[in-house]
Amino acid sequence: MSGFIDAGKLPFKTILIGLGVTLVVILLLSLILCAIVTFGISIPYPIMPYVLLIADAIGVFSGAYIAAAIHKSQGFLLGIIIGFLSFVILFIVGLSSGDTISILTGLRLFVLLLFGFFGGIKGVNKKERIHIK
Repeated sequence: MSGFIDAGKLPFKTILIGLGVTLVVILLLSLILCAIVTFGISIPYPIMPYVLLIADAIGVFSGAYIAAAIHKSQGFLLGIIIGFLSFVILFIVGLSSGDTISILTGLRLFVLLLFGFFGGIKGVNKKERIHIK
């Protein structure tokens, strides 16, 4: 019996590449947002967590897309794994910096899993495969 998740066939290198892409994109988008706020465009404080959630979602979509395009199969599974691992990393970083668990935490988990899922599906359906040696 092959099973849904076969540990021998789970592409750990691809997951790490996708997770790395995710974190780099999130970091770059966060830096851009900080530069925008620093140089004069005012974003109301209550809206800021949702703007960061959008940056997180774009990062997870990008990472899942790249991972699925490299592996060329199991895109939804790769996307969900990358979304969940990204959530865990962001959750731990948030707790260590004094953030609290709230409704936004559950929303972040849902959004990251959803965008990871769609990024993985989109990456698998990419015409050509990305080759990593």
